[in-house]
Amino acid sequence: MQPAMEPGETVVELSMVSDAMAARLAQGDAEATAALARVVLVRLPRHLATYERLIQAAWLLKRWQEGEDWSRRLLQADPGNAVAWRSLAFAVEQKGMRSAARAMWRRAFQSSPFDPDIRSGLMRTSLEIPDALALDGAALASLYLRAGRWSHAAAAYRTLANAAPKRLDFQVNWMVAAWQQGARQEAYQIARHLCRRSPHVLMAWGVLNALGDVDDRALARNPLRTMDPDGEFVRAWLRLPWDRTPTPLRVSLPETALLAEWGDAQRTG
Repeated sequence: MQPAMEPGETVVELSMVSDAMAARLAQGDAEATAALARVVLVRLPRHLATYERLIQAAWLLKRWQEGEDWSRRLLQADPGNAVAWRSLAFAVEQKGMRSAARAMWRRAFQSSPFDPDIRSGLMRTSLEIPDALALDGAALASLYLRAGRWSHAAAAYRTLANAAPKRLDFQVNWMVAAWQQGARQEAYQIARHLCRRSPHVLMAWGVLNALGDVDDRALARNPLRTMDPDGEFVRAWLRLPWDRTPTPLRVSLPETALLAEWGDAQRTG
């Protein structure tokens, strides 16, 4: 049973706070984004969409260490996240660890090969390497994935995952492509394997929930509820329509005022 409402408390939807964060980021107001993020993380400390927005806010504020910390957390749940790899690579580069940074820029490039910041970072740390920006197999596979060419993506990532079985991002992408292609059993087996081996990986729980039986769905319930309760992160990941489950949050009077400031800015903007 929920405790009684405190004086001044009200209930808002998680999607409202998320939309406010996204709007503040688009306006370049990183401090306001971070303040809104705290509203979510006090209640949902593993909320992945908020992690990603905090990484973007840290990038705008040039708080490289802060961005690195959030990036490492997000990569446990989404091992191919280009925003996190970009932030992590730059933070490590600032520490003078050029070789390690180059490897991280390569990982970012393999997830988002046409991002200008990622291309600049890879080139900057690969001056002695000819054709550093040539598309390798992983970068090409990511283009298939993002274009929704599921059969091409599944075939490409199957080959990559078999050649490099320690790369979780290859397995996640193979799983998702197989799922969207309609290869349900293949996707389900990969999801089962990932949930056992790497229980923080969100998309594995999403696929298990979509394709599994009642026991699988029961196992997936808590990871999905804590990391992505309204489905926003999965929807953005897939770039496909995805119902956002209503997720109420009880907020205090000062937090309500913070959200009201965003609403006022929207109306006057």
